[in-house]
Amino acid sequence: MLFLLYAAGVINLEECGFYVHAYADDLQVYQHVSLAQSSELLEQMANCISRVEAWMAINRLRLNPAKTEVIWLGSSRRLAQSPADPLILLGASIQPVSCVRDLGVVVDQDLSLASHVSHVTSVCFFYLR
Repeated sequence: MLFLLYAAGVINLEECGFYVHAYADDLQVYQHVSLAQSSELLEQMANCISRVEAWMAINRLRLNPAKTEVIWLGSSRRLAQSPADPLILLGASIQPVSCVRDLGVVVDQDLSLASHVSHVTSVCFFYLR
């Protein structure tokens, strides 16, 4: 409960135009846009993450851009048309990735779960050996 009261200031990112999902110390912002609006979305996301970084600085915390990831989700046809422009954040260039790990689940771009099944299989074989 105390953590939620502490983090309430950063979770109020709906003002930026994003949906927010927060779990413990993990914060995710997401939005749905058309391909024509994708470069505008990257700029809007950089501004939003800068607000998170400012909130963290006020609360004596530090944002680690090396752990920040961007992923485009969609069909294979839409992903081929999506921009490969990086997200510029705190002097770091963050390239879009093909899969991310979210609360233990590996999510790939086309939401097929192929990356997650492969990861779980490799972990199972590791423990069997």
